[in-house]
Amino acid sequence: MSETELPRLEDSLELYAAAVERYGSEPFTEARAKRELAGTPSPRVLELAVAYGLLEFDGDAYAVRVEPDEPESAWRANAVDRAERIRTAAVDRVTQGTEGDDTDGVRALTHDSKRFASIAVGEPAELEKILGRLEGVPLGEYAGIVLRSPGERANDVQRLADRLCEPALTNETDLSRPFQKESTDVVGDDKNELEFRLFLERE
Repeated sequence: MSETELPRLEDSLELYAAAVERYGSEPFTEARAKRELAGTPSPRVLELAVAYGLLEFDGDAYAVRVEPDEPESAWRANAVDRAERIRTAAVDRVTQGTEGDDTDGVRALTHDSKRFASIAVGEPAELEKILGRLEGVPLGEYAGIVLRSPGERANDVQRLADRLCEPALTNETDLSRPFQKESTDVVGDDKNELEFRLFLERE
């Protein structure tokens, strides 16, 4: 493949090889890499090495993502995980771009090829507000709903979801069927700006 297809791949591979030799699985900062690695890697090459799945970055330090002596299955799993994260983010971005947040805070979001009515959970996380947002939403057109919040408020969302899954809720609201927890996800590149998502399907 050409350099155009994979920008600065050779530089990224050289950085990976140098990081393996110098640090092994030990985390290292950008400043340390500039001091200790030959060629003084640029921020751009570090970013590309992360994008290629050669390194990982937790917001503070870099580390070798998969060591060269690990089995091929580990490399394949790394590639599949990266591809799935990119696919999910791309689908979400397109969905957001075409439908966006409505005035009531509800929009569509696709997850595992299923379409969910996506709701941003405010603070405090109140059941009445969520039920109010669901009024008028054609739930029959969705697999369920997804509750979204900043990562640090995941526990609040979990408690809210527990209440939405209570069978008695159908007797107190216009919902014909209760929800059940399907899966959770955390998205975002910056550990300080992660979004927690909890997917609920209708029983």
